[in-house]
Amino acid sequence: MRYKVVVPDMEHFEKNIPCRYTCPIHSECSRYVQAIAESKDEEAYLLARTHNPFVAVLGRVCAHLCEYACRRRAIDDAISICALKRYAADQHAAHPTGHEKTSRPHREGAVAIVGAGPCGLTAAYDLALAGYRVEVFEATTVVGGMLCLGIPHHRLPREIISMEIDKILSQGITLHTRSAIGREITLRDLRTRFDAVFLAIGISRGRHLDIPGAKLDGVLQGIDFLIKDNMGDQVPVGKRVVVIGGGSVAMDAARTALRILLMPEEETTGIEDFRQAVDAARMAVRTGAHQVRILSRKPRRQMRASEYEIEGAEEEGVVLDDGWSPVEILGENGRVSGIAVRLSTSATEPLKDQLRIIPCETVILAVGQEADLAFLDKQDGIEVTEESTIKVDDRLATTAHGVFAGGDVVFGPRNLVDGVADGHRAAHSIHEHLSGHVRSEFQRRFRIMKEWTMPQGYLQIPRQAMPTLSRERRIAIAEVELGYGEAQARSEALRCLKCQVNTIFDGSKCILCGGCIDICPNHCFKLVDVARIEGDATYDALIEARYGVKPGELTPGLSAAIIKDETACIRCGLCARRCPAGAITMEAFETTACDIFE
Repeated sequence: MRYKVVVPDMEHFEKNIPCRYTCPIHSECSRYVQAIAESKDEEAYLLARTHNPFVAVLGRVCAHLCEYACRRRAIDDAISICALKRYAADQHAAHPTGHEKTSRPHREGAVAIVGAGPCGLTAAYDLALAGYRVEVFEATTVVGGMLCLGIPHHRLPREIISMEIDKILSQGITLHTRSAIGREITLRDLRTRFDAVFLAIGISRGRHLDIPGAKLDGVLQGIDFLIKDNMGDQVPVGKRVVVIGGGSVAMDAARTALRILLMPEEETTGIEDFRQAVDAARMAVRTGAHQVRILSRKPRRQMRASEYEIEGAEEEGVVLDDGWSPVEILGENGRVSGIAVRLSTSATEPLKDQLRIIPCETVILAVGQEADLAFLDKQDGIEVTEESTIKVDDRLATTAHGVFAGGDVVFGPRNLVDGVADGHRAAHSIHEHLSGHVRSEFQRRFRIMKEWTMPQGYLQIPRQAMPTLSRERRIAIAEVELGYGEAQARSEALRCLKCQVNTIFDGSKCILCGGCIDICPNHCFKLVDVARIEGDATYDALIEARYGVKPGELTPGLSAAIIKDETACIRCGLCARRCPAGAITMEAFETTACDIFE
């Protein structure tokens, strides 16, 4: 048997903190989780906001890629990092400390940000903190982009959005609403007045479905449906609604349609009348008289929506039909009466004889979005890709000097946290463009953790369930997820495996006694013949420097080494305490964000 190994370098230790490494904004996940475990809520909030001006928002609607990467999943369930981020933000909102960042001295240079969504506002925030003059141009009267226009109230309360945006704009940013590029302003004008322009206009136009009946009355665009509902407009839907799509917009549209169905058709005279009307509507949903279905061409495991979004819709009574493709929207007298669908074994091989008709009065299309790039003129010099997105390089610079672009208008529909990451990236690139100054983003160091121990019983603590509003009370704009209380937050945070802490070996001290192997409860270590180890070029060079021969020339049985399986380590520290030679230390690998704007 041979063993494939890697020689640890800085990238290895970065990856060894999988929650942080996977996060698009490299949020200090483990650090704020551990601060909560130690009852340091204020510190947790400040750590969570280090790379994230939308910490309270992302504490509710983040795709939490960190949790999918969490090493605790190999034991039982991932740490509920997103819920703990929300807890830290909510605690700060309830007990504000006043430790918000303030802008720096004035710098030469003015920047125009087009689009007041998460991407544009993040870039504006960073650049304002750096001391640049920043002006944001928003086409609508609503600041926040799809936070306000696309995400339903029951997932993201508007007061939370307002709180985050107020903090961002308080850094001296000038905001212009009703300033649509291509109408009230032009790119040429912005390039004349500003030293750099960042296009973060998003993609707010829904894609059409090219099947018969797609233009019947009762066919709605998913994103338009959500925008109108979020703006307070009444959107009539039939008693039976089919939502076509498998992404977040489809899930939000379905849950929003269900809430519209559950609202009383007429104004009621009192709270009891209202409750009776809602109870009657819910009974109708359960008996099939009212129904919302999601129709996805892809099977559940391949849908763009996360599993928790799908489960949230199903819990409220939305029916999921996955693996079915729409064939035709049926109509009577010019209005939708049903939809014909075909079972698909895969995305490319439909079974033509597997057809069914789903009766419905409303069809909501949530099959993708696209950008409106009509504002671009050939003289602007900005290239567009075949996918109708703006072409950029790795710095988010477009083909026009001084013009940058990011977010969905460049990469297509993605997670909210990706937009925030693009905002940071754009701000960094614009700063380099204006100042000519380039700095590394991070500093790294190791810190020895003396007398290291983990919390007692941390492996036995189960994942804490998110408290939610009962199904009977999920009406109108009421927030469904209620957030952790203090006791729950502390228990959940104590489950963290503290992946930033590593077992560091001093090979000059190790006597190969095997004590670490014997005491390790998870069998992380093995004592093996060096001749049975394989590695990359770095390993080969290390062996040649140590033994004077290439790895393939080593004589079996003459030398041994201890190798470690990092995936199994639970940071208990027993190996370090057991080592008689003091060859093992527990050391925290700490990454500190540099001030890239100094």
